[in-house]
Amino acid sequence: MPIIFSLATLNVISRAAFNNSLAGFAMGGYAGGYSATGGSTSAITFQEILSGQTGTVNVGTQIGENIKKNGLMAVGALVLIKVAQKAVVGLGVNRSINKLSDSVGLGSTVRAN
Repeated sequence: MPIIFSLATLNVISRAAFNNSLAGFAMGGYAGGYSATGGSTSAITFQEILSGQTGTVNVGTQIGENIKKNGLMAVGALVLIKVAQKAVVGLGVNRSINKLSDSVGLGSTVRAN
């Protein structure tokens, strides 16, 4: 469970700052199926951060513009992720997952805290 919520949080941050999904940010320019711009001129990839340029715009400038455009959405999404995390624990979903992993012999490997 912590991994799922951490990945969701990282994806929101990636969308806000880089205007790209987490996978698109990490794989853009490196793996087939992920374009260097993520399909958008304001999208930034890890490869572009290493080079310092996103087309004709400085990476820092583009990140600032992306945060201005996507910041409010990101704050709302982060709040919803935190609420969902609390709800999952409150509803006992994590206990159910732990029971299931214990019953199939993965109790020491898979834990939902």
